[in-house]
Amino acid sequence: MPEINAEEILKNVNAGLKAKKLYPAGHPSITLPVRKASALISDAIKVKNTFAIGLMNETIVLEETLIPETEKLYPEVFKFMTEKNVNAIIFEKGITDKELGVLFDILSGPLLQGSDLQKELYSKGVVHITLKSIPLGKKSIAEIYKGAVETVQNVMGEVRMGKIPRSEPVKAVVEELSESVFSDPNAMLGLTLIKNYDNYLYNHCVNVSILCLSLAKAMKLDKMEMHAIGVAGLLHDIGKTGVSEDIIRKPGGLSSEEWEKLKQHPVLGSSIVNRMTNMVEMVGRLVFEHHIRYDRSGYPTTKDTLHPFSQIITICDAYDALTTLRVYQQPHNPVEALKIMTNLSGRHFNPETLKSFVNMIGLYPVGTLIRLSTNQIGVVTKLNHATPFTPSIKIIFGEDGKAVYPPLEMDLSTSTGTANAIVSTVNPATLPINLAQFLENEAELSSAPA
Repeated sequence: MPEINAEEILKNVNAGLKAKKLYPAGHPSITLPVRKASALISDAIKVKNTFAIGLMNETIVLEETLIPETEKLYPEVFKFMTEKNVNAIIFEKGITDKELGVLFDILSGPLLQGSDLQKELYSKGVVHITLKSIPLGKKSIAEIYKGAVETVQNVMGEVRMGKIPRSEPVKAVVEELSESVFSDPNAMLGLTLIKNYDNYLYNHCVNVSILCLSLAKAMKLDKMEMHAIGVAGLLHDIGKTGVSEDIIRKPGGLSSEEWEKLKQHPVLGSSIVNRMTNMVEMVGRLVFEHHIRYDRSGYPTTKDTLHPFSQIITICDAYDALTTLRVYQQPHNPVEALKIMTNLSGRHFNPETLKSFVNMIGLYPVGTLIRLSTNQIGVVTKLNHATPFTPSIKIIFGEDGKAVYPPLEMDLSTSTGTANAIVSTVNPATLPINLAQFLENEAELSSAPA
């Protein structure tokens, strides 16, 4: 019975994937490693009916054997599995050279991830290769949010150490955020109101990415565009790693010299993004343009035509900044923030893009504290786009001002007349409630199985 030559299998799969980036289809540098890998895998399947290449904790696993120095020895296999959100490639008896060639085409092709890759294999007649993707449903929405914050923190940490970060973790976390924006948009928008003063920059980047993904979805952009916009949102402030913390956190006004240094961060950020591998050109451009206003004021100055999507980043960045406590600014509630932004329409913001944002975020955005005509206080938990003045809420303080637990769910669109009408918004600082914790709990509940 033949032995499984794991090292040679990985070596040839890695060579084939690398060659796909360098040579045209049919080139011997591609076909030779494909044939070798196919023959070796076929031999391995004689030992067992299936043969698997897995990825566990950023280490390649062949069957049950961990392969040391994975990223160094087999960078192409590692990159494509992490980038495509694949945690196992399973080969079955009957595999052909053609099927393996199709697998290489798909893994090195346009940005498809997870279950979409398996569908693409089936559509091309590949029946002896199965791709297992990491099931996003295993994580709660709150866990995905926290993981995104950690990713931003790690990426910026690498930049501060003089490294150019890998794009794969960024793309993977944006894919998770995107899936969650589709599966539970209200919970995701609620999480953007979680503000952490000490980790402002990291939370802000994640919040902007979620808002960007939500707006791109509302504008019905395609999946590739939406993903790139989400990545740009997550990385839009990466250039601030090149600006002194003293400047970023300085209370009060900046000196002219400090202001000039801060204004460099879009240029620094786009330079970093453009040096990251496998990053589409649009991302660097959106990072470069995110502080250029609709009327071409702002910074940096450029004579180039602005990308049609750069205002998505600009608007989402401004909204999250306005609703966040800063060293130089008290936070505005979401309703106030939208009023401020609407007053700047046509100057700072593209009117059509801003209109799409307001329609998406709602007149009373998820997470807004509101007071009813009954004197009850509730938190907006779901938008009713057909009746924007009457969202769904959870009552947390009753008519007598006492806390209501568990919170009482109420759909204001079902109320008649002036009963339960919203009379004002409420500043969360005036109430004994940890709004961030409440919203995080809501996200956990929304992720829990029914």
